[in-house]
Amino acid sequence: MMTRLGIYSLLAGFFVGLFTGISKFMEIKNFWVDLTISKMIGEDNSEAIIGVIDVVFVQNSLDFLIYELPFFCFLLGLGIIFLIISLFLKTH
Repeated sequence: MMTRLGIYSLLAGFFVGLFTGISKFMEIKNFWVDLTISKMIGEDNSEAIIGVIDVVFVQNSLDFLIYELPFFCFLLGLGIIFLIISLFLKTH
């Protein structure tokens, strides 16, 4: 199951990155160009997620992850994490 999630996440990240690159190359401003997690879940939810944790280091990391990291990079990273986890899980 984790392997499938990792592969699907990598494929989704690849295609979102491809559409982002095409949009940037053609200089068309659509939602692919600056798609981040904060634009998908909304500003209020993003602030609520970051405000829940009181540790400054974690808040700064979440701030980067939610506001600055492109969504396709998030998907690619998530896919790699799922694939690494699936290496160590046994399926019965």
